[in-house]
Amino acid sequence: MGKGALKFGGKSGVLPVVRQIFKQPIKPVERKIDPNVGYAENVLQPKGTSREQKLPPVYTVNDRIANTVKLPKKELATGELESLNAKQREKIEKSQLRRRYFIESLTKEEQKLETDKIKEERIKALKEAKEKANIVEETPAAKLTLPTIAKYLDGPLMRNRTPEEKDLLNAKRKANRLNREYNTKLNAASNLLKLYYSAENFITTETDLKKAVEDAFKPGNEIIALINPEQKTHNYNDKIGDALFGTMNARPGLPRIIEHMSGEHAEFHKKVQEADRLRKEQQRDEQLSN
Repeated sequence: MGKGALKFGGKSGVLPVVRQIFKQPIKPVERKIDPNVGYAENVLQPKGTSREQKLPPVYTVNDRIANTVKLPKKELATGELESLNAKQREKIEKSQLRRRYFIESLTKEEQKLETDKIKEERIKALKEAKEKANIVEETPAAKLTLPTIAKYLDGPLMRNRTPEEKDLLNAKRKANRLNREYNTKLNAASNLLKLYYSAENFITTETDLKKAVEDAFKPGNEIIALINPEQKTHNYNDKIGDALFGTMNARPGLPRIIEHMSGEHAEFHKKVQEADRLRKEQQRDEQLSN
């Protein structure tokens, strides 16, 4: 990497900024008057200045050609050009070639600028037409019915609730409070039942402690927990069995105890027995009829 790449941030292969061929305008400049720029009407401008900003001078392509590539003072005829030696003839031909190429490059640059300007105007017109097409005008009904900022400021920023809305809100709050109280009591009862089942395994005496230590360290001893009746026929994990049957550590859970205390379990068991009796009588009648 050479030293020249350092001024481009150490990056090689970076092209320099393209220089403008025409540093001065080649056509009259149109400048829009900005009312916020300049001197006010009752303010005098400094001496030697103008109230309006001066426009840059126009330097046309023809002026640039006339001042840069001037024609020779004396035009040589065909015979005179052939009479010159080869070196002089080559010098004249090269000067004519440079003059022609320079004029051609300026002319093409002028045409390119005009083409770019037309293209920019076309793109700008298409953009304005697209924006105008996307604008949706409000209908008179919308203008008359939409609330305005003044209308909002005339009244309160937030309206008061109606009596029906207040009653509905109070009912929702009461329902949420009762639901939270019910969930709290249900969790407390479940925790109390879990503590009750765990209490039978608590070690409260020295004899129980000694027996537990001996059982724990006795080789080949296996402690088998009691299994819920529904789980006897399947080899379920304790957590999976509790999730499936609503038990707690393979013991009857809180829902079953509630059903037993309310009598729902006995009533359901009675209905099952009655359905089983009817099914057996129906099978017996079918066998006798056959």
